[in-house]
Amino acid sequence: MKLVHISDIHINPEPILGLDPVENFRKCLAHVEAHQGDADLIVITGDLTHHGRPGSYAMLKNILAGSSLRGAKAPRLLIGNHDDRENFTAAFPAAARDADGFIQWTEETTAGIFVYMDTVMQGEHGGSYCEVRRKWLESVLDEAAAQGKPAWLFMHHNPTTVHVANADLIGIREEAELKALLARYRGTVRHMFFGHCHFTLSGSTGGIPFSAPRSTNHACWPDFSGNAHRMGHGELQPNYNVCFLEGDDVVIHSVDFLDEDKVNWQETGEDGWIHEPDREASPRHSGLM
Repeated sequence: MKLVHISDIHINPEPILGLDPVENFRKCLAHVEAHQGDADLIVITGDLTHHGRPGSYAMLKNILAGSSLRGAKAPRLLIGNHDDRENFTAAFPAAARDADGFIQWTEETTAGIFVYMDTVMQGEHGGSYCEVRRKWLESVLDEAAAQGKPAWLFMHHNPTTVHVANADLIGIREEAELKALLARYRGTVRHMFFGHCHFTLSGSTGGIPFSAPRSTNHACWPDFSGNAHRMGHGELQPNYNVCFLEGDDVVIHSVDFLDEDKVNWQETGEDGWIHEPDREASPRHSGLM
């Protein structure tokens, strides 16, 4: 299965930190259409807009409507801390909600059960996965385990400390409780996908692997100084992730979609190497890779 994971598009009619989020998301989507048209699923893990305003959701809806990514390939939309549940559901009335009104649902896929989670604490930048939501997740994972199907979790906020103080300041408030729950299902949960931090991340927590792409607009620099009250940003390349979920294997690539024009393509030999005309080099080490 081929999955495209996009996050933190921050649709807004005005620039953010000197960057145009609408233009950057259009370029991201165009790149996905041109190069990942064979993807089985596309997921955007929150911060769909910058201020959660109706006009920004209308802009996003128009962008998606003009895309060739429709029907089964239409991006699955999760909300983040910059979003507003009611304004989102007003713009996307078909959005799935659980019995308690949270924007979370499940989907059967060829790779297993995709679990889309709502980690938003309305009006706060930090996340929350409260007892009510944890009970919903527990029931979902119980069912997946009973069916012998792997589960893949998608959320906006980082579910564990990432050792960047500014990001950890606004992580999930009930981190310990969520991690305790997940530890019971480490044989069922195959991978966790999230965003929020705006820098590329990978690792594992409680034995469960995770990954996150940068924002498509204002990518951030991971700062290990311990200063929670500063954020590093600048002319850093945005990206999205391309994920291959095949049997027991998970392979994830980060694609810096604005760098496509910098790529030089060159034919290789039958052995896959680019050979340099250096007669003194040994045949074994004469390639460029």
